[in-house]
Order: sequence, then structure tokens, then C-alpha cells
Amino acid sequence: MTNFLIYLVQSSLVFSCLYLLYIMVGSRVTFHQINRFLLLLIPVVALLAPLSYLLTFEIPSTIIKIPQFNEFVGNSETVLMDTVEETSTQTYDFKTIIFGLYLLGSSLVFFRMLHSLWLLFQLKKQSEVTTVNNKLQLIHTNDTSTFSFFNWIFISKDVHPTESALIIAHEKAHVRLKHSIDLLLAETYVAFFWFNPLVYMYRKSLKSIHEYQADSWVLNGNTKTSNYLQVLLQNIEKETATSNSLYSYFNQPVIKKRIDMITKKPTAKVYKFTYSVFIMGAASLCLAFTKPNTTEKLLPSATPQLTKEFVLDPPTLFPVQGKSKKDISSSYGKRRNPFKKGKKMMHNGIDIKAPIGTPIIASADGVIAKATDQDKWGNLIVIKHSDGYQTWYAHLQKFNVTKNQSVKKGDIIGYVGNTGASLGSHLHYEVHYKELHVDPINFIKE
Repeated sequence: MTNFLIYLVQSSLVFSCLYLLYIMVGSRVTFHQINRFLLLLIPVVALLAPLSYLLTFEIPSTIIKIPQFNEFVGNSETVLMDTVEETSTQTYDFKTIIFGLYLLGSSLVFFRMLHSLWLLFQLKKQSEVTTVNNKLQLIHTNDTSTFSFFNWIFISKDVHPTESALIIAHEKAHVRLKHSIDLLLAETYVAFFWFNPLVYMYRKSLKSIHEYQADSWVLNGNTKTSNYLQVLLQNIEKETATSNSLYSYFNQPVIKKRIDMITKKPTAKVYKFTYSVFIMGAASLCLAFTKPNTTEKLLPSATPQLTKEFVLDPPTLFPVQGKSKKDISSSYGKRRNPFKKGKKMMHNGIDIKAPIGTPIIASADGVIAKATDQDKWGNLIVIKHSDGYQTWYAHLQKFNVTKNQSVKKGDIIGYVGNTGASLGSHLHYEVHYKELHVDPINFIKE
């Protein structure tokens, strides 16, 4: 649910940027076919851009991904457990409310669209229908509006015969150019992104382009511009603000803009180069979501142990200065999970009791791969050694090293603390061999 909401926001932002680019580049030019194509392309790019990361290639990386950490510290007398709870009830409720409101809005828009279609069929059923050319149907209604929907042209009985031919020619242009498909797609997009105010402006822009195209179609025939303009002027008084977004209307609020576009001098062809701004903008928005996918190393759930005899150049030094194996309060292996009673958990290291501030030493030569605060791990140090070994030191009070620093066996790298998921001062110490957890006690010789 969260990922879907994030996707909606990202896609909506891309749509907004592209539509504003279109307004800057194409809203005042006479390249109606190109503008129609761009307007139809905008939702497609907006839907796909947030998914463009799927097209990237994986790049190997040495990033060490820190798994979630759950542990408890125990000795022969007491068991200390972490009581920190991560609760997301409020966040979950908030996200659920937001998602519920989104679904409600989408449902209302879809219902409105379906209701409009139902009213359309009802109007057709109640009206006189004339079939033209076996496909086109003229539907004479008592409604004051004239509009088209796919192969149906709804024309008012009140239209004067002298105007009827030009108006029908205009609506035939909508039918031939298949503008109803555009409007259905736009209305569907609005249903999913109803929360973005720009989608309603977008829908108006698309309908305007449809009208400009239909006007050009009629005027490219034998129709005189003066006669056509006269019909448009006569229909300005019939404009209505309650027109349905699914239909193509002849007498609608864009008539004034249509007259301006008809009388406008055709835009110079060289202006088409400005569309490159739109293309570069769309490409940049897609690239904004792409990034190299790093192959991160995850520790597998299996935790096979190495035998005591298997020794190459492992970390053999006891990691807490002045302490020994007798100070180990919690050993490696499965034990009861303090967070889920009755279930066992895997303790992937050993816990060594020590006062806060006790020096922690590197158990072998290596390079500091991580030295940072890491959530439940607290202050964490990870050292990479030769032969595929790593050692992990958790819950430190403070560091004595920095990332990428080389250290020698016995160097002080930090100090015992009580940070992260810990209720007692101690060091949580792990040994990894080639990305597998192993029992540290098998390697400690000194």
C-alpha cells in the first residue's frame, strides 16, 4: 500500500512537470496534431517514469547491508532483554485513511463516468435516430447541446437548418479523428489521479485541441471561414458550464479560443524545434528515477559452523582488553527469543560483559568497513580481514577509528558501551567467514 501511494505521488509529479512544459511550449501554436500526440503521451510517460529504475543494470558493490538485530544479554543469574518496541499503529492507521480516501475519490469519478454513459444511452433511446453511411448515426434530441460520442452525433432539434450542416460537419470531424477514445482515456486517467488539480486542466487542454482539429478539418473543405465564424459567434450564447467531459461539444466554453485559433496566423514550422525542450524534459524526468542498482551482500539465514581445525588467518584475539572467555555472558547458538515467548532465536555472536569504557581491540589485521550508529546495533564497527573474514563489534560507547582506516591486531578500535538494543554494558561480537555467520569461540586463541 505504501509503495503504491508513493508511486502515485511520483507519477503525479512527473505528469505535472510535463503538462506545465506543454503549456509553455505548445499551448499557443497551431500544430494541433503534434499537440494532441504530446497530450496523449504525457500520462504514458508519467505512469512509466517512476518504473524506469527497472531498466538499469546491476553494478557490483562492496556495500555491507546491516540486517535487523535482536539479541539479549544473559549470565548465570539474570537475563537482560531489550524492551524497545517498534509500533507503527498510528502510521498504519494514517496510511489506511489516506488510501481509503484515495479509493473513495477514484470510485466517485468512475461512478460519475458510468452514470454519464448511462444517461447517454437513455437519451439515445428516447430520441429519433437517423443512420448515415451505415455507421454514423444522427440522434435528434430535445437537448440544447450538440455533441458527439464515437459514431453518434447528438444534435438539438432547435438548431437552425442553415447551421445544421456546418455543425454536423464539425461533429463528423470528431468522429473521424476518434476523439472519443482520447476522452475515455483521459477520464480514466483522471479517475486514478483525481487528487492532482492539473489533471482537470489537462482534460480541458485535450478537449480544446480536439476542437481546433475539428475546426481545421471543416475549414480545409469547401466551407468559407466567414460563414463558419458566424455560426460559432451565434453559438457563444449557448455555451454551458455543465457540459460532460466524455463528449465533444460544438457549443462549449472554448469557442472564443477557437475563434482566436482560426483567425491566428499559422505558426512557423521552425518553431517545431522548441518541442525539443519537451523531449529533453521528459527524458530528464525519467532519468531522475534511474540509479545504478548495487548488489548488496546479505547474510544468509543458514549459519554453518567451521570446525576448530579449519584455520587460515582468522581473527584469534579476544576482542575486549583485559577480559577472557569466562566473561562471556551469552554464547553463539539458538536460544529462546525474549520478544516472542516459546520461540527460539539465533544468537549469531557472543556477548562479553565489561564496564562502560573498557577498550575494545581488533582481533586481527584489517580495514574498517563501517564505523557508525546502526539502529538496534548501536555504535557498530565492521572490520574486513584477509581470506574473507569479517568481525563485527556492536553497542560501543564511542569509536577510536574511522571508516577505511587500516588497523593491526590488538589496536584499540573503540570502547564498551550500552547503545542500541541493549540494557546492559557489554560487547556483542560476531565473526563472519565468506558472508556466513560462524561461532567466534572457535577462533579465539589468545
